[in-house]
Amino acid sequence: MRDISRRRFLKWFLAGAGAYAGMAALPFTPRFSAALAEPGLGLYHFPQGLASGDPQPDALMLWTRVEALSGADDPIDLYVQVSEQEDFSNVVIEQALRALSEADHTVRFFAQGLKPDTRYFYRFFAGPDVTPFIGRSRTAPEPGSKRPVRFAIASCQNYEQGYFSAWRHLVREDRRVPEEAQIDFVLHLGDFIYEVTGDVPMDRTPARLVPKLPDGSPPWVPDGTRTWWQPGAQAAVTLADYRHLYKVYLSDPDLQAARARFPFICTWDDHEFTNDAWQAHDTYFGEGEPAQRRKVAANRAWFEFIPAILSDGPGIGGVENAATDFVDAAVEDAPFETYDDAYLFDGDNKTALETLTIYRAFSWGSLADLIVTDTRSYRSPPVVSGAVEALLAEAPLPPVDIVKTLDAGRTANNGAPPETITYKETSIPNPRRAAPPGTCLGAQQKAWFKEVMKQSGARWKIWANSIPALPLRLNLGSIPFAGLDTGYLGTDAWQGYPGELTELMGYLREEKIANVVSCAGDYHTHAAGRLPVDPDAEKTEFAAVEFAVTSISSGNLYEGVEARSRGSESLRRLVVYETPEGPVENWNNSLVNGVLAGLAASVTGSPNVSGVFASKSANPGLNFLDSNSHGYGLVDLTEEEISVRLINVGDVSRDEGPEGTELLRTALLRVPAWKEGEEPAEFSPAIQGAPLFPFA
Repeated sequence: MRDISRRRFLKWFLAGAGAYAGMAALPFTPRFSAALAEPGLGLYHFPQGLASGDPQPDALMLWTRVEALSGADDPIDLYVQVSEQEDFSNVVIEQALRALSEADHTVRFFAQGLKPDTRYFYRFFAGPDVTPFIGRSRTAPEPGSKRPVRFAIASCQNYEQGYFSAWRHLVREDRRVPEEAQIDFVLHLGDFIYEVTGDVPMDRTPARLVPKLPDGSPPWVPDGTRTWWQPGAQAAVTLADYRHLYKVYLSDPDLQAARARFPFICTWDDHEFTNDAWQAHDTYFGEGEPAQRRKVAANRAWFEFIPAILSDGPGIGGVENAATDFVDAAVEDAPFETYDDAYLFDGDNKTALETLTIYRAFSWGSLADLIVTDTRSYRSPPVVSGAVEALLAEAPLPPVDIVKTLDAGRTANNGAPPETITYKETSIPNPRRAAPPGTCLGAQQKAWFKEVMKQSGARWKIWANSIPALPLRLNLGSIPFAGLDTGYLGTDAWQGYPGELTELMGYLREEKIANVVSCAGDYHTHAAGRLPVDPDAEKTEFAAVEFAVTSISSGNLYEGVEARSRGSESLRRLVVYETPEGPVENWNNSLVNGVLAGLAASVTGSPNVSGVFASKSANPGLNFLDSNSHGYGLVDLTEEEISVRLINVGDVSRDEGPEGTELLRTALLRVPAWKEGEEPAEFSPAIQGAPLFPFA
């Protein structure tokens, strides 16, 4: 396919397929056609492979990045081919492109005019040199199609904390099954990169290293306050830093292979910008600092390296598309001062956020609508501020009642918020007494989300939700005479915004919207269950189901809790206990069945005893947890049910060779479709592989 005639070149050059940031129209030149007839000269290479994203019935976004081996920073002329055949015997698109240094020589090509529900192959040429992989993608079915769909869900891939064995396993297994059983796309739920190099606990050796950032923050010097970074750790602070991270992560062969084989639909979580991100603010030290310039840089790098259809997205159900391509803006790291009734800070903060909008929705036939949200860019400040953190210094976890009061702001206590917040014998002025109630989505996105859910005509509404909404708390208040409060297992996910979550779940129930499925990431654990409208109501109602996927390689939930429990005998009992046969991981039991069940198992050494003390009120709706896990999920949708396999590939601290790690276990969870006005049925896991306490 290298010998392309002048007539054929003109045909595809004049076809006029869309061009995006990082590309510009090429002038016709006969020498380009002549160069294609020559053997590969090794003038260019594609070190980050190629990718496709956001499949539509008639379109795909294609991506690559090209470099001149000479190191020159000049524009690079290249072209793309799209074919229905892997040997490219029937090329349907050939388009000239230009990779510009202003976009780090990344290329985004909007391939349009494609057939629905069709497998396509694609590749890029720069002069005589071609991408190392042939890309493989698939368009969405035509509207009205009820063809079953299978997709993967994945999240949280820290390059330094482990190998990407899960991607290797996914690609390998997909190649082994018949084409009709292969997955249609990957739903990536965030933390595609980690913005801190050296983001590995001090007591662990990094699995591999990210080379030094071009700029970076001052190297971290341990001071005894943080043990989760390596000495010399640095945070990305410039566009060059964020680009560097994407380039390193995308040099991984397993991630390259997955992106070459499957179209990806991506949202972000926090680490694409800054840990525990909210709006354009960082969180590293104390209350954190304004970081508008970093936010713009992070947005731009995401746009350059993640293929997504944004400004040209279709919208669904008559609801207009809200996403927008990146548009640069000059901002300063100015103080956050004034905010609106939705707690959105104005000025350079708002300007930084508006450079890129990624929440969007599109359809997969009539079987599924995919609603992709951004849970970071518009959220209100964390309720656990510095003053609140100091107040709760002796609390095992942030108490549920205090978090709910703070989150409600001026609407707490029916509009009469308390003047002080009290824990034990200490009080502080209520820092949120005059503030609006908390929000995770922001006013505009929340209104859009509700309208999309209401107007969706699909059988299933798949919510690409980067953070879990399932209740995850320790019901310490159930321990008699201990004087402890039930507390949230962190407030960075939806648990830090309980008011808005109740509002959204209540909306689904009130509008009788059925078959809503949240696919979540962030917490580095497999989890599944039904989402309650209000987990603390006298009568619990359920509005949706959620399947939370563990991390690809980032340290998992169990590892983190086990490390923190080593200095606390009481917490240790809830996490792990010893038996003559060896240690038993108790953490899943303590969360799903409650702390009394966890204590009963650890004191008696008998897993069977814990069932006597199990409490469904500990975390209403939480049916399954595999917290010591790495892996991904496989989702199958039919008219009748959703079936999810949460796959645990085990240890990822070592590269296990070409075949990757052996599968540790799979949890199969099945939920039948439910009718409008009904609740989802309760479900339980079927475990294959290594046993998992407390599940049979």
